[in-house]
Amino acid sequence: MEIISLQNYNFVCLNNYFRFKTMEKIILIGAGNVAHHLGTSLFGAGHQIIQVISKNENNARALAEKVNADFGTDIRKIKKADFAIIAVNDDAITSVAFQIKNMPFAHTSGSISIENGGVFYPLQTFSKNIFLNMKEVPFCISAGDKDFENTLLEVVKSISNNVFRIDENQRKTLHLAAVFACNFSNQMYCIAEDLLKKSDLDFEMLKPLITETANKIKNLSPSNAQTGPAKRNDLETIKKQINLLEDDDLKAIYNLITAQILKQK
Repeated sequence: MEIISLQNYNFVCLNNYFRFKTMEKIILIGAGNVAHHLGTSLFGAGHQIIQVISKNENNARALAEKVNADFGTDIRKIKKADFAIIAVNDDAITSVAFQIKNMPFAHTSGSISIENGGVFYPLQTFSKNIFLNMKEVPFCISAGDKDFENTLLEVVKSISNNVFRIDENQRKTLHLAAVFACNFSNQMYCIAEDLLKKSDLDFEMLKPLITETANKIKNLSPSNAQTGPAKRNDLETIKKQINLLEDDDLKAIYNLITAQILKQK
C-alpha cells in the first residue's frame, strides 16, 4: 500500500485552482450522501461537474444546483466528460457501469470489483446534511489503466490530504474492517438507546462515554483501550447483565462479544 500525504497544505478553492492545473470534467452518477459530499468538494476544488444523474429527479436537481451542472434520470443520455464517478448503492454499480460506453469510470464502493473500472473510495461515513472536512477523509484509489489511476490520484489530491493506492484485496479487507468499526459500533449505539428508553433514560447520558472511548484509540491500540466487565473478568457481573436482557438475540450478541474480549486477555 502506497500512502500519499499532503499534510503541509491548507487548501482553499483558489489554492487548488493554481496547484492542480488540470481541472477535470466529471459526470456524477448518484445523488445520495456520498455523491453530495464528493460533488460539492470536487466543484469547490475547481473541477467541472458536467452532469448529475440519479433515479431520483429531485435529488439530482438539488445536487446539480449546488455544483452548477445539468441533471437527468436517464443514464442513456449521459454526456461526454473526462470520466464518470459512480456513487450509487453497491447492488446497482455493475448495471450502471455496463451502460457507460464512452469514457472511463470509477466507483466509490469499498467491496465491489468491476473489470476496466477504477476505484474512488472514500473511507468515511457520510450524511448529506452533516459537514465533513474532506481534507481529512482517507481516499483509496486504483485502476487497471495507470494513466487513469494517475488522473484519479491528482483529482483526489485536490480535495483530500490522505490518499492511498491499494489493491483489490486490501480494499475489501479495509471495507470489512470499516463495517466492524463504524456500522456495527453504531448498531451497538442503537441497542444501547433502546435499552435506555425502556428504563426512561436518555441516550445523552452515554455520549461522554462514547466520546472518551473514541478519543482513547487516538493514543492507544483498541485492545489496550478496552475496559469493562469482560476485560476485568467480572463473571458475576456478566451473568447478571445477561439476565437483564429479555431478547434472545441480544443475549447472543452479548455472549459473543464477551467471548471475543475474553480471548484477548
